[in-house]
Amino acid sequence: MKKAALVILSLMSGVVYSQSLKAPVGVRPCCAFGMDLKAQLGSVPVPFFSIENVLDANGLGAHHYNDGSESVSGSLFGFNDEANGIVFTSKGGFIDTAHVRDTADYTYYLFQLNRQNLGTNTAIELPAELRIRRVQWLENDQQLTEAERIQRSAKSAAFTAYRMAQWHEIAQWFGMVSVSGFKEYASAFSSEDLYSNMLGALLAEAILLEQPDICQEGFSKAMDVSFQQALDQLEVQPQAVARAKMTQLDGKWWDSSRRLPDKWVVLFRDYHLALKLTPHFPDSTAMLSIDDHFLNQQSIEAWVRLELHAGDQERSFANLPEPLRSLPVWRAQEFQRLADFAQAWDKRTHPHN
Repeated sequence: MKKAALVILSLMSGVVYSQSLKAPVGVRPCCAFGMDLKAQLGSVPVPFFSIENVLDANGLGAHHYNDGSESVSGSLFGFNDEANGIVFTSKGGFIDTAHVRDTADYTYYLFQLNRQNLGTNTAIELPAELRIRRVQWLENDQQLTEAERIQRSAKSAAFTAYRMAQWHEIAQWFGMVSVSGFKEYASAFSSEDLYSNMLGALLAEAILLEQPDICQEGFSKAMDVSFQQALDQLEVQPQAVARAKMTQLDGKWWDSSRRLPDKWVVLFRDYHLALKLTPHFPDSTAMLSIDDHFLNQQSIEAWVRLELHAGDQERSFANLPEPLRSLPVWRAQEFQRLADFAQAWDKRTHPHN
């Protein structure tokens, strides 16, 4: 009897904690691909403004679960304990640390919800990114042991967080605004983004499998250790090397003559929404992959999936073909069609064509 009471209390404390945990707030502001990027408001250049966004592993500070307590400007300019930017690794190419950390945080958040909701008909809505983001759990009467529930919760959290990152790239291309006044065209489908997102999902999944009851502060500290270890394994390079590599790509992957938020600050994009990724930088060959099935080969999206519901910003999608535009709900099977549309549009409108 005493043992049963302890189990019930343990489950209740887990529910209370997951309900008190805040969803990550938006995304960390970082940067388009490039360095020393300048900006303009309308047609007017912003004087004395330049983003030093190329860093090395020593400049990243301490990971903070993104609950909104860190200021946007502090994150962007490195005033907070946590700093973000682009680092260069020999094996993984360029890594955007904000993307790593964003997806890791969402993996942690969704893991808590999965432990409660897997197998139930439950849904939550997250702040809209052009469309309303809904995480939908599907009813399933399969009985899971606690070990199976933890394993499935971690794998599905990582996968769903990665799906959210894929959608974020699509939403950016269609004109999403996170910081008032600046559309994010320049960042959409940037070649290092999804590789960085997948790295964050995988790092968080590994932490949660090893420490399923880890608290928010403990998770942040574990991310510091895991992220640094991953960067070491990928052979992270000093800032001077990263800047030299970035300079070599000026005019090929990015255009230093243009100013944010000009879309064509970024010249090279990757529109292929794969679950296995290899870096684009030559000779960087560290492949990443994320599972869309559990160990027993059941589809994760038969248990939990990301849905995008039509909202009040549908005008953003006015140029889409009508059969796609009129769907009231988009799921992962629509993502590549949306990315293909973006790629075809960019090919027609690229200023260097």
